Amino acid sequence: MVYEPTLMTGALLFLIGLAVVLLRRDVLFVLMGIEVMFNGAGLTAAAAGQYWQDSVGQILVLFLMTITGAELAVALVLVYLAFRRLRVTELAQIRSLRDVQPLPEESRS
Repeated sequence: MVYEPTLMTGALLFLIGLAVVLLRRDVLFVLMGIEVMFNGAGLTAAAAGQYWQDSVGQILVLFLMTITGAELAVALVLVYLAFRRLRVTELAQIRSLRDVQPLPEESRS
């Protein structure tokens, strides 16, 4: 079986996700880009497992799907809370609201 098209598709998915993460500034688009990157890595792992005639690639994909599902659930809750409280979804606006406290004088040594 020829594995190059599968590996190229996985690499293309990863690069598209990376481009979305680097170019877009909306939180939801960044999360979608991260998910596309994970899907590309999962496709590559499944193809590698098939190439080596081992089920470890498929098991890795199952773990990857579980981890990305948990990551997405937590991230979507944080996005929802940020939007409900701040009414913004842009990463730059959320970062600009960070409150940095100066160090007290006695702890600077």
